[in-house]
Amino acid sequence: HDSKLQSIMFFIHGGIFTHGSMHCHASIARSLSQLNSVVITASFRNGTEAQWKSGVTMADLKDVFNWINRERQLRNGWSKCLLGLVGSSSGGFFALTLAQTLPANTIQFCIPICPVAHPFKRASYLRSSIAGSGVEDGFFSDPEDVHAPSKAQIILETQMGFWQDDESMITAGELLRSNVNKVPTLLIIGSRDKNVPFEVTRLIQTWATRTIVVGGRGHEICDSVEEIRGTYDDYIPDVERFLNYCIGET
Repeated sequence: HDSKLQSIMFFIHGGIFTHGSMHCHASIARSLSQLNSVVITASFRNGTEAQWKSGVTMADLKDVFNWINRERQLRNGWSKCLLGLVGSSSGGFFALTLAQTLPANTIQFCIPICPVAHPFKRASYLRSSIAGSGVEDGFFSDPEDVHAPSKAQIILETQMGFWQDDESMITAGELLRSNVNKVPTLLIIGSRDKNVPFEVTRLIQTWATRTIVVGGRGHEICDSVEEIRGTYDDYIPDVERFLNYCIGET
């Protein structure tokens, strides 16, 4: 019921900047919708068909967001709701970037889940994994947490299909060095994430409103929550508490 709604969320899917669609992460979207929220997701152009420098991906995402914002103003019961962004993996990078590049005070919260927040640092980790030096280079202390060279090679090649060069990744990552728009941000990461080690999100950790580290879990927590719902690792209650905090701040 619209009278009970508290937030409108634009959920941005992940997929190594290349794969994925609006149908991904269904269990997370369903769980978030139970928090008196409307969750809207969309497919968008990325990967080799729309590389980073073209600006097409961000233009698509801004178009979707602007449509949501217009609907928020038109629909009964929506205008008083919080408006925010949620993103998974590479979608977390896009959510963070939107939060800092939209006009100030446009959104009231951002929730990146295992975000590839600094694409160059992720590429550096993958290159270390390929070279067999992921532990020596300080990304993990346990060799079991480092991607196998063959897996790292596939992820790196896919990521570079979108980014093309290191300079683009460095520039994009450094734009998230600070929370320019002062958007309340809940960062959710896994302590054993082979896809997104701590170093990739370190800049966000320095300014996020709150960081949740799910111990012993990896990148699977940004794909689905079915396995962890109702357990100690369930982060959906943390999202609910964060949304209540954001309501109190508005």
